[in-house]
Amino acid sequence: MPPAILTIHRAVPSYSFSQMPTYESFFRHFFEKNGRARSIFENSQIETRHSVLTPDFFCQEHPIEERNRLYIEGACRLGAESIQGCLEELSLSPEDLDLFIVVSCTGYSNPGLEILLAKQLGMRQNIRRTSIVGMGCYAAFPGLARAFESVVARPKTRTLLLAVEICSVTLQKDDSMENVVASAIFGDGAAALVLGDHENSRPGLPFPHLLDFETLTDYETIDDMGFFVTQSGFRIVLSAKTPSFIRRNIKKIVSPFLDRNGLSSKEVRFWAVHPGGSKILDYIQEELKLSDDQMAFSRHILSTHGNMSSPTVLFILDEIARRGGPRPGDFGLMLGFGPGLTIEACLIRW
Repeated sequence: MPPAILTIHRAVPSYSFSQMPTYESFFRHFFEKNGRARSIFENSQIETRHSVLTPDFFCQEHPIEERNRLYIEGACRLGAESIQGCLEELSLSPEDLDLFIVVSCTGYSNPGLEILLAKQLGMRQNIRRTSIVGMGCYAAFPGLARAFESVVARPKTRTLLLAVEICSVTLQKDDSMENVVASAIFGDGAAALVLGDHENSRPGLPFPHLLDFETLTDYETIDDMGFFVTQSGFRIVLSAKTPSFIRRNIKKIVSPFLDRNGLSSKEVRFWAVHPGGSKILDYIQEELKLSDDQMAFSRHILSTHGNMSSPTVLFILDEIARRGGPRPGDFGLMLGFGPGLTIEACLIRW
């Protein structure tokens, strides 16, 4: 049997805000010189988001040192909460873990978050650790691939994967189109999962096995998306060409990938599509001819949490597993998008 996800747990900050009321009370004045700001917020298909910061934080300039400190504090707090949820559900202690992988791109820490959290939670001193940084919204996919390879190479090991992002600390005090879009869609969150072989799993767990992975990167679009370090923190770059790139290329990765595994898209029941934005979801649905039901979980997470970067697709997978009613033998396809420009895919089966 291929490696299985044993559990997933999510965490979000306690501060939650509604999209349009917050726009009216704060962002409307913040972006008053940008005539498209209201329509961007209104058309985001987002109702609520979570943040470690309140909007008042952005009324003043904050140096990168302060922003990064808030990133580390928030990431450790949310990361610990999601990890502890995994351990409690599986009746494990931190010392039972064999490999700890952390993916994150919205701040920087050296020693890394994986060391800070290993110390905070009491993991073994000889636990193997991996930190994956700078890969953006699709980073959960290389994280899953490394976890998969670890369990295949070392059966009976338990691998912990954490994806955590504090996107709010990267927002800037300006009314550029990119900053308006980022302010309208990004939220904070963390998701942790434990991966093991079939001997580690327990009957009745609703989570799938990982089967295969694929990547497609167009190096000609390398400057179209990313975080770039400035004196005031990470400044986001979001090219307006990104949704069109995904639309043009999504079949180039999905069709051969499913063919390689002897499947057609009609045989895939569940789709966990990273909601980089509402337009991206619309394009994916149109190009792959997916039903509203198949897109419902991605749209639900977008509506209730926004785009949290790397943890988002794991939120969607958790939603499918716990509320979608998957049956043994059902296939699912996870899709992510990010800097590069890159499209990632992961095939799963219950």
